[in-house]
Amino acid sequence: MPDLATLDDPTRAAVVTAVARLRTLRDVFADRCLALLRRYVPGYAVLSDDEIQASARRFMDLLTSELSSLRIPDAALRDVLREHAVERAKRGLPHDALAIGYQLGSREMLALMDEVAAEVHLPAAFLVAMHDSTWEFSNEASSLFARVQHELVLERSHVEAERRSAFVEGVLSGTLPADRINRDAHLFGLDPRARYVALATRASSSCETDALRRAVASAMRSPSDQLLSAPVRAVLGFITPRSPEAVVGQLVCVGPPLPLDQLAAGFDAAVLALHTARQFAMSGVVHLSDLGPRPLVLSSAGIAERLAAEHLTPLDAAGGSSGEIEETVRTYLDCDQEVGKVARRLTVHPNTVRYRVKRFEQLTGLELRRTEDLVTSWWLLNRRRA
Repeated sequence: MPDLATLDDPTRAAVVTAVARLRTLRDVFADRCLALLRRYVPGYAVLSDDEIQASARRFMDLLTSELSSLRIPDAALRDVLREHAVERAKRGLPHDALAIGYQLGSREMLALMDEVAAEVHLPAAFLVAMHDSTWEFSNEASSLFARVQHELVLERSHVEAERRSAFVEGVLSGTLPADRINRDAHLFGLDPRARYVALATRASSSCETDALRRAVASAMRSPSDQLLSAPVRAVLGFITPRSPEAVVGQLVCVGPPLPLDQLAAGFDAAVLALHTARQFAMSGVVHLSDLGPRPLVLSSAGIAERLAAEHLTPLDAAGGSSGEIEETVRTYLDCDQEVGKVARRLTVHPNTVRYRVKRFEQLTGLELRRTEDLVTSWWLLNRRRA
């Protein structure tokens, strides 16, 4: 497109006359655009006749305003088209339909320009340059419409993700009222009458969080972007219809199946299991029931310290053999006191196992044949390991 400010006087006068003539044709242009869009672009069915004609008139007004000021309309048109694309996308008009509509409108505008140019004797070189500039910008407009559509998709996805996360956090933390949970459940594909399980896991970085989501999604055979998850009190929580069978390379703890409006209690159980399982360096899918009395091991710090001082201090004072004795007794308890199984696991003679167990009893004063002493031994040794 030539620099309009540098046109010679006759050409500038012809442009001014052409602009005045085009302004009288704005309704003609609007009617032609409407007919073309209704005939060739079904996507425009989401818009009324009046809306389509109003947009065509606005396009004509912008073009004639810029030309009358001897400016090329590209810069002003970009801003208008972006605003127009956003509004139309929110109305449900696909960006490809919008691009075709713009091309048809541009073609009709050039047809009118050709008619007017013949009337006012616009120079052929000027008219050719205007055609070239119009089609060049039409291609750019198609890219602009696609970018706007992509940006809106990302924005909607982000908003939806935030809504899902807020719902999950409210359910699992117990801060969302039951009536609100039951009312909104269907928005996230949930049935308020069904039972769900809460999962709890922990990530130390955003990369690890993404890895956990992918691992859980794989275990649930579900796309990761469809999982209902949210950070809840420094824990990554999930709402799932069932417990995963296995999660490779990760620790995921599972609460009991409960209705959605009671799932906060299930999440508390999963968090307790997570805290305990992490202390014992466990991995995989863990239910609270899998942990036995281990959660109790982590409580009552003052009592544990007094009992450890009474029973384990003499063991520690035994010198280099104390570590072997402690490991053997811990394994002995883990293996339900089966000497042969302990011997095989530690690759020692059964008599060595018996000797170390006896030595443990001598040093600690705890007799493993007595139930109370056995429980105390298990508790103290596992607390030390945790």
